[in-house]
Amino acid sequence: MGSLKTDWNAYYSRPGLFTGITRKITTKKLQRCISMYRGSLESAQVLELGGASSCFYDDVRDRFRPARYVIVDDNRAGLDLFTRRHPDAADVELLERDVRDMPPPDPESQVDICFSVGLIEHFDESGTRAAIRAHFDAVRPGGLVILFFPTPTWLYRVVRRAAEWLGVWDFPDERPLRVGEVLAEGERHGRILFHGVNWWIVLTQGIVVAEVAP
Repeated sequence: MGSLKTDWNAYYSRPGLFTGITRKITTKKLQRCISMYRGSLESAQVLELGGASSCFYDDVRDRFRPARYVIVDDNRAGLDLFTRRHPDAADVELLERDVRDMPPPDPESQVDICFSVGLIEHFDESGTRAAIRAHFDAVRPGGLVILFFPTPTWLYRVVRRAAEWLGVWDFPDERPLRVGEVLAEGERHGRILFHGVNWWIVLTQGIVVAEVAP
């Protein structure tokens, strides 16, 4: 991975042309994972890592009605954008911090579900392992971890090369992850319930769902 970093301030101020479509597809996949492996979220606590402006909060809130929703991100602009969009979201806690440096919470602060979409691929190998571990550390035993991340299928590689050639690729530090790399770290902390690939968004996503070990 090169030294260039994604400009998240620019990304949050003007998302990509097809972002609205891909987010809807990913949201449906996320909802399906929650429904299949958790079911109800009433009285549950949810943590979104790398969420910043969070395009998933509205749908998770409206469908599942969790008691508490926490968003952790180190991008102030994205967190401020969420506040402007949701000035009355009393059930949401925003924390500005790097997920790789999060101290393990005490048991009373652990949540029932932790998920991220498009986060863990923006680090080198050790950073990715630390980011995955942070998901598991944040969840109480028996809770759920859900990870979405780009994975280098032939379709991903073709589309990314075309975007780079056209000069419209905005994620220079994105390191597409093979599902096996994510499973290897996830299996150290929990039991894998599901893994697969979402082909529908073209820049293909790996999906891993795990139950946190006691």
